[in-house]
Amino acid sequence: MKPVQEREWEEVVKRDTFPNVNRSIFVRKDPGNSWRKLQEGHEGNYYMTTMLRALYDLAAAPGGNRRRMQQKVFGPCKMFYEFRDSGDIQVDLFVVEETLADDANNQSGLYRAEWLSEKSLWGIPKSAHAGDQMELGAKWGYAHMAAVPGKFDSARAAAEKMGLHVENAWLQRDERKEYRKSGNHFSLFWMKNEFTSKTHQQTLVSLIQIAQRKNENLRWLVHGEATATFIKALEYLNSNPVSSDIHKARQGLKQQAVYFSNPRGKGASESALKELCSKSGITFGGVRVNSADVAYNPDARSAMISELSVLGAKIGITGASAAAGVPDLLKSLDMAVGATSAFAAGGFLAAGYVLFKDAYSKNSGFARNTVSAFQSTFGKANENWAA
Repeated sequence: MKPVQEREWEEVVKRDTFPNVNRSIFVRKDPGNSWRKLQEGHEGNYYMTTMLRALYDLAAAPGGNRRRMQQKVFGPCKMFYEFRDSGDIQVDLFVVEETLADDANNQSGLYRAEWLSEKSLWGIPKSAHAGDQMELGAKWGYAHMAAVPGKFDSARAAAEKMGLHVENAWLQRDERKEYRKSGNHFSLFWMKNEFTSKTHQQTLVSLIQIAQRKNENLRWLVHGEATATFIKALEYLNSNPVSSDIHKARQGLKQQAVYFSNPRGKGASESALKELCSKSGITFGGVRVNSADVAYNPDARSAMISELSVLGAKIGITGASAAAGVPDLLKSLDMAVGATSAFAAGGFLAAGYVLFKDAYSKNSGFARNTVSAFQSTFGKANENWAA
């Protein structure tokens, strides 16, 4: 009978099969033979090939401490492993995390988002790298354009969508052709979806102040979850003005304006944003609210609640029915906002919605757009310019 160790492990990389493959790699045996399938079917499959390359890279690892677990990252693969007495390696845990595979132009920072004529879209050139300075002299008309995107899968994805948001916010339709030219760009401040980072907040403060000191005209487009970070930056400026003369400090920001697209989070209502901009001295350029984003935008949510209240009166929801109906739907929405996953939140929303499904389907715009509400809240619809 084989030793327990050999019964539980299988050899997926054999030492000396290729140059620099100095060690064999063992993984835990899998009843589904997934590692064997990986070896046999990896050709032509980028993801499977990357996983196999990660193991071969590990086989070339120098010697290490045999008394403790170690880890190695290769692209999107993270391997937790230990050395055997023989010098071979056993992989105790193999994890694939897409976030580990960031390329050079998905690091947080400033990017030139250019019009790519060959693709007819806004994007980040392949050779681009994150920087820390805006090219304020590159203007669309009389102002430089800067976008701060909310949640996206990557900086590239954000650049493509944000270009359309910038156009819709700051251009007339007949002006687009004038700026959709090869090399024309706007600044994209990509936060890598880290919207509570104080570093990103302070970077925004610096970008605002640099343009202020240079007396440059600057037009901001702030999107989605990034609204919360921008709010923190303005609040910091209000507490720490560049001049001891508050009036002078506010006057200095009048050459900058901000437009909010699909804003999300605390303080993201139109009235609150207007008040904050007025207090800061920056010009409020407008706001575009995604009416289906009922969980994360206060204005969209208020409109939905108002509609439900009116509807409740129209269809005679009173007494015990009211107690079990509209309030429960609103409670379900509160639970959805606090849910830890889209799956759980979707269940809460569906549970609340189904109470008056028949009445809503005939009378309610909210009901007719339940799918879009779910997509906006938990999907990717909020990435787009609000219809």
